Amino acid sequence: MRTKVLLTAAMLLLLSAGGALAGGKHKNYTCDDCSPDCLKNPYGKGCPAVCRSPECQEASCDSCTPECRKNPSAAGCPEICKDVKCQSCEDCTPECKVNPADPACPDICKDIKCYTCEDCTADCIINPSGPGCPPACADLGCNVCDKFPKDCPASCKDNSDDPAKCPEACKGVPEQCIPVKQVTCDDCPPSCNDNPEQCPPECQELNCHPKPESQAGPLRFVGDIGYFKQTDPADYAFGRIGAEWSPFAAGSDFENVSFLAMLGVSAQVGGTDGDDALLLDVFAQYNWKAGDVDGWIGLGVGGWITSGDVDDDSGDTDIDVMANVGARVYGDPDAFNASLFLEIRSAVDEFDGLAEYGRFGGGLRLKF
Repeated sequence: MRTKVLLTAAMLLLLSAGGALAGGKHKNYTCDDCSPDCLKNPYGKGCPAVCRSPECQEASCDSCTPECRKNPSAAGCPEICKDVKCQSCEDCTPECKVNPADPACPDICKDIKCYTCEDCTADCIINPSGPGCPPACADLGCNVCDKFPKDCPASCKDNSDDPAKCPEACKGVPEQCIPVKQVTCDDCPPSCNDNPEQCPPECQELNCHPKPESQAGPLRFVGDIGYFKQTDPADYAFGRIGAEWSPFAAGSDFENVSFLAMLGVSAQVGGTDGDDALLLDVFAQYNWKAGDVDGWIGLGVGGWITSGDVDDDSGDTDIDVMANVGARVYGDPDAFNASLFLEIRSAVDEFDGLAEYGRFGGGLRLKF
């Protein structure tokens, strides 16, 4: 009897345990069934599978320690710590900002929103792929000049290593970050208009000292005084007056061409040959300029008119061919000025005797 009672009790106990086991297989676990240890390590022994679900893990971001936030892949850190929803930009260490792809770094460090231009040095802005530069520096669009003072003097451009001309804070400042000195008319001497290569280019744009509009018209009066030497021999003092006509407008292909018509006299002042003569001369002239020097080259024909035909070829009336060259030595080209010139003239029928009968000389030309 006693044995039967014991067997019955044992069977009831076994049935009870079996029922409990059977009921456990079909129990619907919820996040509430996850202990803090299971939320922290959902793959731990005895932890329900539901503890691995995002719903249960989402509620456990608070279980991520500061160390796990900075290195969510470290041993013992909850799986949820690898989810960017549990991460913040503040968890990105300087090392992670330089190498955000490191497995030990939070994924959020790959997001450009975690970076500002403060994370990029001037060198990294200039060369984002340089050593120690966050990759985001290539896309932030930072202005390198923001890394330097705004009031670096223009003298830093050529003297960045000279403390007297460039403050220490501006040392190494890129050229594009140095403000350009504002040129004013005080920086532009009047000579800039005639010699722009010696002045800032801005001076030409400012036009601080515009050239006065030429007072010279197309017609100007000209006067020459000079001396001719003829080896035949003869010496002459001559003078002539006339006008210069400049028919071509400024800017045209022929603006430097002019024509002269002159009337004068040539007096024999020495020698045994030759004679006094009346001069009627016409020139075509090219006016040139070389740096600060300007002058002319002329070709012409003229009349050397004496008292008549004589036995001496050097003393008879002839048609002359002439050439001269001169340069201004005083005054303004468009106002009263003086020039020195050299001239040669020879009768058309005396070219074969140029050395004897040619007249070589020079003089002073005044232009009004």
